[in-house]
Amino acid sequence: MNKQQITNLTKQLHSYKIPALNDIALHCGAPIFGTTKASRIEGIIAQYQLYLIQWHNLTRRTTLAIDIGIKNFSYCKTSPLAAASSSSWPILVTHWEKLNLDTKFGASYTPLLHQDTVLDNKRYLNHITNQLVDDLLQPGLSNVKIMEIQRTRSNNNAQTLPTILTNHTLENLIWAKMYPALVIPMTSMKLIHFWLYRFITKDSINTKLKKTNKIIRRDLILSWFGKLYQLKGYRHETSAPLAIHQLLEHLHLPKGDKTDDLIDSLLYNLCINCQLNHLGHFHKYIQLDGNFVDFVNDANQFHLGLIQSVVERYQLELK
Repeated sequence: MNKQQITNLTKQLHSYKIPALNDIALHCGAPIFGTTKASRIEGIIAQYQLYLIQWHNLTRRTTLAIDIGIKNFSYCKTSPLAAASSSSWPILVTHWEKLNLDTKFGASYTPLLHQDTVLDNKRYLNHITNQLVDDLLQPGLSNVKIMEIQRTRSNNNAQTLPTILTNHTLENLIWAKMYPALVIPMTSMKLIHFWLYRFITKDSINTKLKKTNKIIRRDLILSWFGKLYQLKGYRHETSAPLAIHQLLEHLHLPKGDKTDDLIDSLLYNLCINCQLNHLGHFHKYIQLDGNFVDFVNDANQFHLGLIQSVVERYQLELK
């Protein structure tokens, strides 16, 4: 965008109220620089410019999403279902895996001093990272990348602190290994806020969602099969919704296996694809000098349709 285009878009956005700007920012994944209208607009324009530079001209969007963990690491790769499309739903899940990094890559590491020393602990994490990125993630094959940001506090729980610090270190090693490629950072809270929390009343969040958060995430993914994504090599020969045991069987995971991290990696993948689709629609509204309230309403209706099943099942109250 040149200066005149930025000026014109800024003036156009200034004609809308802050709630509408907030919705535009949320749908497009724009950064929040402050609470003022000017700050909201600055974030929207910054995100739109990034979209134009990085993703607007992609002929085929391929996405890598990562959920961090040593014992429960998960990644998900997707590509367009139709070869000529970069934005339409559903997208095709080509790789989706959950693994224990110690089990997968640990045996190939030989300690120099001793496995319990700081020296070898540091080298071991670097060894795992190199193997993981080079052999499995292969970020150069994906033109959109998103990764979970680890929390860096343990709420004074000494038992969880070592795991949190190790995961935080792993996250930064992966970032460094992928540099200078662009990787979108996202927190778990921002993820669930994008998909669900922003449409639900605080009372329902506090009394229902916080207790069933992980179950609802799983139910969302199962309900979106066929709508937002398809699984490569999987044939669902029934009209019934996808069941968790069918998913685990397809992914060659044990029945009853923990699925939180597995589910989240696909949620991150779908999230960034959804935001990029919204940015593509936002671009069309700009080109046609359209009403951004219509853009917001269309996006909201799309999201509300996606969460309708869990809203009804768990009797959640919409705002």
